[in-house]
Amino acid sequence: MHLDHDHPHDHPHTHEGGCGEHIHCGEHHDCAGCGGDPRAEVLALMRYMVGHNTQHANELATLAKRLDEQGDHTASEQVLQAVSDFEKGNLRLSAVLASLEHQ
Repeated sequence: MHLDHDHPHDHPHTHEGGCGEHIHCGEHHDCAGCGGDPRAEVLALMRYMVGHNTQHANELATLAKRLDEQGDHTASEQVLQAVSDFEKGNLRLSAVLASLEHQ
């Protein structure tokens, strides 16, 4: 998981769950929408990260498809395996988020 945006990409970012203010890859700005509530800030960041991770998994799946179309089946399979691993991690994060939201 990256915590900054040094990587080049051109996908749109939909920063949802950000307490009314932009959350960006590991940076959670002091947002008035959370009312200074540390728990609300953590929940907002977790929601954002789960969604952001899903976007990146989708991008990698698209990349795997392109590799396969270009005839690089081995690379495609490896990227798809990475997508699977990525999704497993995101499922764990989603479970944590669900648990936190119901406490």
